[in-house]
Amino acid sequence: MPEIETARLQLRPYTLNDLDELAPILSNPAVMKYSPRGPIPTEKLKEVTLEILEFFIAHWRQHGFGVWAVVEKATAKLIGHCGLNFLPNSPEVEVLYRLDQAYWNQGIASEATKASLRYGFEVVKLDHIVAITAPEHTASRRVMEKAGFKYEKNAQFYNLDVVYYAISRSQWQPDDSLYILRT
Repeated sequence: MPEIETARLQLRPYTLNDLDELAPILSNPAVMKYSPRGPIPTEKLKEVTLEILEFFIAHWRQHGFGVWAVVEKATAKLIGHCGLNFLPNSPEVEVLYRLDQAYWNQGIASEATKASLRYGFEVVKLDHIVAITAPEHTASRRVMEKAGFKYEKNAQFYNLDVVYYAISRSQWQPDDSLYILRT
């Protein structure tokens, strides 16, 4: 599976060995506040984290694209994930991201999102990518807008009311300084 390197990040495939590093990130209620599954109960943390990892790994195998583990290059620390995923019950592909709270407000989500878009448009050859979030999640909306997404509508996914943003390949502006692909 391919890996992407950006200025500060390595986006690499998840493995089941990431369980012990990912679980503490997903245990933070602030990190999971806007997740469709909500905060994960402590007694189910390892089980749910394993389900998430298995889902991401299977998505890559089935579709040839998916969600990467996001690793800070300077420390080699797993700090969350970002990538492409089919929206449930839909042919549409969304970009999604979830980062350790210590890495918020540093442009990390935007950097990873832009790299994921480039992969989606240049390698997977998608024509259209969407992003969704809770209407009140202004930080996520800013990430979407920085990456070039445009608000299109209010919608419902994951049994939640969301704002729906989209970008097409023709609207997308690549940033060549941002991305090195390794296969």
